[in-house]
Amino acid sequence: MEVYEILKDLMEAPAVTGFEDQRRQRIIEYYKRFCDSVSVDVIGNVIGTLGDGDRSVMIAGHYDQIGFMVRYIDDKGYIHFSPVGGWDQRVVYGIRVKVWIGDGLDDYLIGVVGAKPAHLAEPKEREKVVELKDMRIDIGVGSREEAEKLGVKPGCPITPDSTLTRLGKGDGDLLVGPAFDDVCAVASMIKALELLDGEAPEGLKIHMVATVQEEIGLRGATVSGYNLKPWCAIACDVTHAVAPGVEAERVGGIELGKGPVIAIGANFTRPLWELMMKVAEERGIPYQREGIPGRSGTDAWTLQVVRGGTITGLISIPNRYMHTPNEVISLNDLENVARLMTETIKALPDSDLKHIVEVYRRS
Repeated sequence: MEVYEILKDLMEAPAVTGFEDQRRQRIIEYYKRFCDSVSVDVIGNVIGTLGDGDRSVMIAGHYDQIGFMVRYIDDKGYIHFSPVGGWDQRVVYGIRVKVWIGDGLDDYLIGVVGAKPAHLAEPKEREKVVELKDMRIDIGVGSREEAEKLGVKPGCPITPDSTLTRLGKGDGDLLVGPAFDDVCAVASMIKALELLDGEAPEGLKIHMVATVQEEIGLRGATVSGYNLKPWCAIACDVTHAVAPGVEAERVGGIELGKGPVIAIGANFTRPLWELMMKVAEERGIPYQREGIPGRSGTDAWTLQVVRGGTITGLISIPNRYMHTPNEVISLNDLENVARLMTETIKALPDSDLKHIVEVYRRS
């Protein structure tokens, strides 16, 4: 399977945090091709399990995405909305959106985020970013009753009306689309399952966990990490890359197309990040290093301390323009993330990680 096709398929199904059902079904179908068993827990995490060894390894990537939610419909039919997750409000005004009124892929209305045009704004207003509270979604109706007849209700999720495509011309490496954070990691996880060819290394039980509700507080990883109690956990997420206005020193020099990013810092277990680097070098997988002095803000943050603590690592995918309707990533990076996951899993049984916890007694 091509990673591009997996990613495109997953992104066609919306997954605003708390409304991940449509994308969940697609992930289940992919997992069923390669895993010995597939389960969904009470919060909506999809867990694909491979092997029956004594040591469990959890690979985690979240499939929920940031979006919006209908809060109120005014008398003129304009939708008042709130963000779900951390939006950059500078990029919201003027975008086209889908207001989801049902559970099918065609159950949406097209709308546009509107506000007072600059021509009509006071001079001081023009110098400020339009706040979300001053924006409305226009779906082309003239009253609340019309909107309600179309199925719009408080609580309906909303996503950008934007699709996955290649940046520039032809079959280039760079991809543009909404909410790569973090469904692109799940696409790499599915590719890694294919590379493992349905076999877990001897002595290991592999849990590929597509987590939910990361965007509002790492909730899915907290639940799945507690229930699975893995011996070793590797989270996969996106990280900021050099972009216009983003200096290299601000993001540690991370660039698109130069490979997966291996995280280093207190949130992670040193022998594991050293193993991933060794594997990458031996297998010819390009990689980058990122120093994270404290909280990573990813599933790794909760997995490190769940149920008494876990050997923890983080592989990141470079991303430009994160949390906007048009993020940019590298297809080669996704493919190399899948390779790094696969080769690290294969290297775990013979690594020093199994001796990482030691007990000393008085002699």
